[in-house]
Amino acid sequence: MSQTDTQLPPGHGWLSCRAVARLQSVGTKLRFLLAAPVVVALFLLVDRGPMWPGVVLALAGESLQLWATAHLRKNVQVIRSGPYAWLRNPMYLGRFFVGLGLALLTWRWYLILPYVVVYCFYAQARVLGEERHLSGLFGADYEQYCQTVRRWLPLPPRRRLSSERWSWDSVLRNHELRVAGGLLLMLALLKWRIEFWRPG
Repeated sequence: MSQTDTQLPPGHGWLSCRAVARLQSVGTKLRFLLAAPVVVALFLLVDRGPMWPGVVLALAGESLQLWATAHLRKNVQVIRSGPYAWLRNPMYLGRFFVGLGLALLTWRWYLILPYVVVYCFYAQARVLGEERHLSGLFGADYEQYCQTVRRWLPLPPRRRLSSERWSWDSVLRNHELRVAGGLLLMLALLKWRIEFWRPG
């Protein structure tokens, strides 16, 4: 759900909730450094197939993340507004489509399929840990929310769950405009690479 940034309960094995949480913490701190090799790899690999399917998926994923961050109140309350009325983990779903869109720009299935598998394992492990934390933090209120809204499959709510509205303060606090700007800049660079730059 991404409603929390706190420590998660321990798990077992290399894909435990704690291990996944540590990996995400490191990835968040080094996100700009880690983005550099991704941009370079995409710059070198986007040389086949149409660009628009990947762009559509990436922008759809970022739009979902932007919508989610506009309603996000971490560790303050159980969020039921915006996309959180449709599914419990819109941020993770949005990130999945951003990554899938970028991978699809390469039109290389040996990159796309491993991404899908690895992300699904990662997101499930991460979300299970977050749900245990939120259940302990909000108790019956969060458990009732889980009974109403599905974890991954978006479904229209049968009734209005919250009166909360879009908040630009929340978007700015969660730095999502910076992420959206970075994605647009990356897509523009890749478009220029396809149209005007030829190796050799």
